[in-house]
Amino acid sequence: MDGHAIDAPAAGPRVRPRRPDFFRAALLLGALGFGGGLSVLANIHALLVKKRRWMTDREFTNTITVAQMLPGGAAANTLAYAGLRFGGLSGALLGYVGFVLPGWIAVMVLAFFYVHYGTTPDVATLLGGFNAAVVGVIGAITLKMARTAIGRLWQMAVAAGALLFSVLGDAAPGEIALLSIAVGLAVDLGTKRARLFAMERRRSRERTEEPVVLPEEGATLATQKDLPRAPPEKMNVATWTVFAVMMGIALHAPGVDAELVRIAFSFFRTGLGAYGGGFAIIPHLKQVVAREHWLSERQFADAVAIGKLTPGPVLLLATFIGYLRYGWLGAVVATIGIFSAPFVLVAFAGTWLDRIRSRRPVRAALRGLTPAVLGLMAAAVISLGDTLNGEGEIAIAVAVALTLSRFEINPAVMLALGGVARFAFRFAGL
Repeated sequence: MDGHAIDAPAAGPRVRPRRPDFFRAALLLGALGFGGGLSVLANIHALLVKKRRWMTDREFTNTITVAQMLPGGAAANTLAYAGLRFGGLSGALLGYVGFVLPGWIAVMVLAFFYVHYGTTPDVATLLGGFNAAVVGVIGAITLKMARTAIGRLWQMAVAAGALLFSVLGDAAPGEIALLSIAVGLAVDLGTKRARLFAMERRRSRERTEEPVVLPEEGATLATQKDLPRAPPEKMNVATWTVFAVMMGIALHAPGVDAELVRIAFSFFRTGLGAYGGGFAIIPHLKQVVAREHWLSERQFADAVAIGKLTPGPVLLLATFIGYLRYGWLGAVVATIGIFSAPFVLVAFAGTWLDRIRSRRPVRAALRGLTPAVLGLMAAAVISLGDTLNGEGEIAIAVAVALTLSRFEINPAVMLALGGVARFAFRFAGL
């Protein structure tokens, strides 16, 4: 990558970020990205809009709207799409890798220590507290979503169906997401057609020409005119083909290709269904891990806790699983597998989604997808709740859920308090 300025649309008081500057900004945001959720998006807004003035408030709002319409972590998707606006595919890759890299390094370090020291009583107690706190964090997020995002009977039915399909039906998150989107389109557009038909009948009876008012339940953003963008960068197909063949030969020589391909495919499929972030894919991923006999239930719970404890996306739990299964090479393959699908969708569908985000079919699809994510989150609470040991960890999970439901506290802080509380319960004999 060179350091030439990246072309950005000229609007407002923005300046043009250079590639190294944008990459360093993504690294900083990734290193500070503890807790996830709105806190990380607030950090991105403060740096890109307020401090560096690389984007306007309106552009940032449009960016996070697109980011939340696609699978993967909202913060990572936001930086990828911001980089896409600044400098095409290379800018998107810099933003995505820069945000994920600090957390990946932290997970690799913790995975190394876990393999060598994770079976000691003290570390097991600490991780037990983290696991319990994670269950509480997911529970709190689920309760908030239930209060604010679900307002109709059919959406409640979609959430319940997603929960049942995930827990009892072993359905992949992507399959549940597609089904819920179809339901949203059918219900919302069917309602539109029914209302139009009713109004036409009323007009024919009253012989008046009243305007048809379509329902606008979903909050929409102002339509942004298409801004000039840098042309997409050309890929050297021959170079990538040679590289892929050489990598295949290198992996096949020691006889590890079958296992690594299975890891890559499993996590790629999981990444495709990671709507709502990493928590939504926990039930499905737990079933995959159990079916492949990669980890025990407790090890999987520890992977989720470490993915939440470290900065960056929760999807980094794939790195931990890959390391425990196949060392550093497994960690790299699992990481690329789970993050590649969201990145490709941001890079190649982000601009198109930006143009159509305010259209009625898109809003209808999101109204169906939101309750499905809620159901998947509830399934994650049930799935991880099965791994809790004793009344002490159950009490920590309940306390964290109730606390975060009422107060705005960084979830990483609650994880640390959960570890401390677990030590206290251990000394109390719980």
